[in-house]
Amino acid sequence: MRLGAVLVGLPALAVLGFALTELGYGVVEREGMAVGVALFLGAYGGGLVAGAVLLLRRRSAARSPLVLAQLLHLGIAWNMRDAPTTPVAIALAASALSALVLLMWPSTTAVLMAADGGAGEEPDRVS
Repeated sequence: MRLGAVLVGLPALAVLGFALTELGYGVVEREGMAVGVALFLGAYGGGLVAGAVLLLRRRSAARSPLVLAQLLHLGIAWNMRDAPTTPVAIALAASALSALVLLMWPSTTAVLMAADGGAGEEPDRVS
């Protein structure tokens, strides 16, 4: 589970770094657009960091948003597949796929269910 949080946290830090870069660029070049992009990326990166922290705290509510974020990262990687961004696309896709595998790993599911008190309980059945 820690490795999954790391695989989610590293891209989150990259997004936050890009938000700061965009904000700095906006001061020099294009103020309005850069500030909006920086705010969006800051919120997105902050959400990813929060999800990684919640995952480390064994909160199952973190998994769904993190899975959605990894699926979005796969879409971004697909759009970046042409040169000159091919290496970035490969790294992003590998990171997203690895995070998805770790988020869905049976032991991760068991730990998250146990932390929520759902281990060993049978689901309600409708007759």
